[in-house]
Amino acid sequence: MSLALIFGLLVTSCIGSGSTYTAAVYEHVVIRPDDPRAILSRMEALSIMHKNMDVFEKQVIKAKEKGAQIIVFPEDGMYGSGFTRATLLPFLEFIPSPRDFKWNPCKGPLFPHQIFDVQQRLSCMAKANNIYLAANMGDIKLCTKSEDMSCPSDGHYQYNTNVVYNSDGYLVARYHKQNLFELESTYFDKPKQCEFVTFVAPFGRFGVFTCFDIMFKDPALTLVEKYGVENIIFPAMWWNRNPQLIAVAFIQGWAMRMHVNILAADTRQLETFMGLTADAGSGIFSPDGAETYYYDPQGRDGKLLVAEVSKPKKYSVEHLGKYHFPSLQESHDIFFSRAGNTIIKFVPLSGKSGNISVCFHSSCCHLEYVMQEYLSHELYALGAYTGLMPALRKLQVQICALFKCGSTSQGSCGVLTTTASTQFAYINLQGQFKTSYVFPTVVTTDNGLAVGEWAFTGTGILSSSGIMKPLLSAVLWGRMYEID
Repeated sequence: MSLALIFGLLVTSCIGSGSTYTAAVYEHVVIRPDDPRAILSRMEALSIMHKNMDVFEKQVIKAKEKGAQIIVFPEDGMYGSGFTRATLLPFLEFIPSPRDFKWNPCKGPLFPHQIFDVQQRLSCMAKANNIYLAANMGDIKLCTKSEDMSCPSDGHYQYNTNVVYNSDGYLVARYHKQNLFELESTYFDKPKQCEFVTFVAPFGRFGVFTCFDIMFKDPALTLVEKYGVENIIFPAMWWNRNPQLIAVAFIQGWAMRMHVNILAADTRQLETFMGLTADAGSGIFSPDGAETYYYDPQGRDGKLLVAEVSKPKKYSVEHLGKYHFPSLQESHDIFFSRAGNTIIKFVPLSGKSGNISVCFHSSCCHLEYVMQEYLSHELYALGAYTGLMPALRKLQVQICALFKCGSTSQGSCGVLTTTASTQFAYINLQGQFKTSYVFPTVVTTDNGLAVGEWAFTGTGILSSSGIMKPLLSAVLWGRMYEID
């Protein structure tokens, strides 16, 4: 049994009887080095992190004034992204495990000559404001080849790390990110064993994971299904790439399918990295959808979000029922178009209303729809795909998607677009999936999520009364974890 598992099982603190709590998340415009590939001194690196924490501290005070009991700050919020191993080094601190030490950094170091400036300031923020505080920073662990054959050549491990402090300033959770995304794996190390980190606050039981972790069984799914967490701490730095993976929409869908609350804080990095800017949005999500969220790709400022969160009710996905597909043949006018790095099979929506189907191998998608008005200058298409998702480290997926295409050209279907005029009076999008892990997303113009205007049926998206704003996409995202 792993130490992380033992730690999770040993958490026995009492949870308060209240059915709600108040949570806050902060979308942060990160202050980063002018050149993240240039080596800085520790003092220079610390100066950058203190500038970011100056912003954090103001938001903690504001959140507390609004009644927040917990606040979450985003991934890479201390320094940004785009480093090398050597240039990230001065930003790192040794972070002990709370299962090994009961430590309050605000009260002083754990051992002589410890470098813990960032941890101390975060701890003191939590203590001074009587609030639980979650943040993301870098952890360093020394090693030698003589004792550890996997030890990196520079003699230490570097981990992308979430830390959580309780309202007295004690470190109650430390999580090393398991599933590193693209270039961050060049300057962070992957833990040898996946960590399943939980903590108990007076207002609920929480699990902790980071950004790209949400796409994998471990730790995300396991924390909910095996460890029974009902609330997720989710720092992120999400890069929106295609219409089926808009961050706030996918996180909302994950919360709805897994029947948990997710406190999602995202970093906004205005400078381009990997040809993209981090602008993905933040929010507080429940099984009923977004309690509050913020997504503005053109925004230049940070955003504090505060909402009251309820304890999720008992739930089983089997209770949602099954959809019985009508005996319809696949629609005509089949075409293929690219969404990101994936070729999706489509059929166009050709009138104000219709029943259409499209199949990819043995999996089929079906759409019943009614538009308020059919607009000939806008093209919508129903798409299906089963297989690897190359852009996401070859994850196994099944997708049923209703997309607003970028133009009237079929080749524009699957391209991320932000404009539409067509409103739908009725939508019933259903899929035949080989997995029960189906995550729904709906995105409208003005970056809307159409909260309360549609329901997740277990296999589909149903909007009986229509979507008020023009629709950009409605997607069912099936994850086949067992064959990744």
